[in-house]
Amino acid sequence: MFRKEKAFYLMTAYFTIGFFTFSSAQILDENIADSLISVLLTEELADTTQYIVAMEVADHATTPHLSLQYAQDALEIANKLQNSLWQGSAWLNIGQSHEALGDHELSLQAVLKSISYYQEAKSPVGTASAYLVLGNIYNRQNNFSQAFQYYNQSIDIFREEKDTVRLATALLNVSEVYQENTQYDSAMLLLQEARNWFEMMDFEVGMAYAIGNSGIVNTYQRQYEVGEEKLKQAIEILQQAGERYAIAQYQLSIAEIYQERGKITEAIEYAQQSWSVAKQDGLLEQMRNASERLSLLYAEQGNYQEAYRQQSLYRTLKDSINNEAVIRNMADMRTEFEVGQKQTEIDFLKNTRRQQRIIQIGLIFMSLLILAVAWLYYRNYQSQKKANQQLSQQKEELHAQNELLDALLATRERFVSIISHDLRSPVSAFHGLSTLLKMHLEDKSYEALPEVADHIQQSSIQLSMLLDNLLNWSLNRQENIPIQPEKLSVETIANEVVGVFQTVAVVKHIQLQNLIHAPLYVWADRNAVFTILRNLVNNALKFTHQGGKVHIEGRAENHQVIIQVIDTGVGMSQEKIETLFQGSEGQKTWGTSGEKGLGLGLKLVQEFVHRNDGAIQVHSVPKQGTTFSIQLPVYQDQLVIKG
Repeated sequence: MFRKEKAFYLMTAYFTIGFFTFSSAQILDENIADSLISVLLTEELADTTQYIVAMEVADHATTPHLSLQYAQDALEIANKLQNSLWQGSAWLNIGQSHEALGDHELSLQAVLKSISYYQEAKSPVGTASAYLVLGNIYNRQNNFSQAFQYYNQSIDIFREEKDTVRLATALLNVSEVYQENTQYDSAMLLLQEARNWFEMMDFEVGMAYAIGNSGIVNTYQRQYEVGEEKLKQAIEILQQAGERYAIAQYQLSIAEIYQERGKITEAIEYAQQSWSVAKQDGLLEQMRNASERLSLLYAEQGNYQEAYRQQSLYRTLKDSINNEAVIRNMADMRTEFEVGQKQTEIDFLKNTRRQQRIIQIGLIFMSLLILAVAWLYYRNYQSQKKANQQLSQQKEELHAQNELLDALLATRERFVSIISHDLRSPVSAFHGLSTLLKMHLEDKSYEALPEVADHIQQSSIQLSMLLDNLLNWSLNRQENIPIQPEKLSVETIANEVVGVFQTVAVVKHIQLQNLIHAPLYVWADRNAVFTILRNLVNNALKFTHQGGKVHIEGRAENHQVIIQVIDTGVGMSQEKIETLFQGSEGQKTWGTSGEKGLGLGLKLVQEFVHRNDGAIQVHSVPKQGTTFSIQLPVYQDQLVIKG
């Protein structure tokens, strides 16, 4: 029930042996795919980079058709570079795409080609990954003996190579074979082991598949309540990851549970949802299964006309997936492949014998060489001692460089993590708003368009600010942002910030005011101060309920200017305040209208405050509000008002 796993922390390793595959479903990430496609279309990239990006798009594509297109593009580059490892990876991805589309014949052709390239590249893990997909193909054909054979081969290799991610995936797939043969206890044991591995890796999507597949086994055991609970739990996790294939399968299983309970209306609703998801991605097998279930449900409901239509559709889909010619061709391809494998083994044995004879002759010469080397060893001892001293010094230098590299890598990983969290919310908002806009246009509900426009403007402001923050943070980390202090009017900058967010405040019915009206000047960088106030006001609006207030106040005190952003929002606990500027993704919170907050913005505020010789303090009471106080140097010619 699993097809592709893609996590950034495993990305580099999987490039070397081919993108990792699960059995029959795709973990989708539309945002990543769109971003990578944009890179391919707008930037001139080296062949190696083009291959990597194309394979990334194939792994994150929203449909099997799109995945197939970019896997084929990656194959062209791999062929051009004559890189057998990459050729095997591209062919395997092509095979997976055909499998998801229900074309088992083309899928088998592609996977067998990938095996030949992996073996040429001497990649056991790549070969085992291809065996795993072969098992999936034969499992879908109900050829359980062949599926079981290839699954076991892949499991043996993954255990030997200590590849826990792929091992967990293979265990999931083998559990299906046991399930189809009504060996439910064995299936549950494999699923539990797979879940344990995924929990150890903290991989939620993998755990979701293990939970959902366990729910299916519970359903077959007529443990309907337990099965329904697990299936819905898995769907909830997978919806956040955009995993439509598995959602379609699990919805169909829930439909079966409701049918067994006599809840035909609810069963039809879930079966129709499964059909819609499968049709959206062109998943023929899931469409076939949903049509079969709907035919039975409509017949039980007494709607024979619709039952007949669904039965006709089921037969059409079934014939397009399983026909005798395809099965015959697949069997011929497998036979040809296995014969080729045997011939390869024979050739290998012949080469081994030839090499053994060469080794025997070489041993004689080796004995003579050992005598000569023993004489040279003493002669070179002193020079080697000196070389060892130099090597020790180089080792220390290399250790220092490795420590610097580890720090740079940690910063990069943190930056990538922040991007993935902070950009997801506004981009997803645009996606939802475009869908809502299209719906209103189709329904001719023009009176709702101004409200949609307000939301679009709000999301665009949020996205623009996030991009500015990301650019400023990146340049700041590279010390490419010069800090050029000048005489700044706090009132003027505060008015500019209020103008930027006035629309956002109106939409949320929040009173946003600048209460600084007296002359108040600081000695600081204009862009930095604007960025500081912009982020603090944005956060205040996020975490303030409708009808609340957000004010900007300021005063001069002890040669410092105190600027305060005060809100009447949800507030924070002292524990939260203590970890506020650590920039940890685990500290993300949600605004009063579902906005994601406390990401890069506050970390950027802290860095800009410190670079301008200032300080920042936070005072907050849960459910009463928060005050951020910024201290910046007063402009020297400004009269200082003693507090």
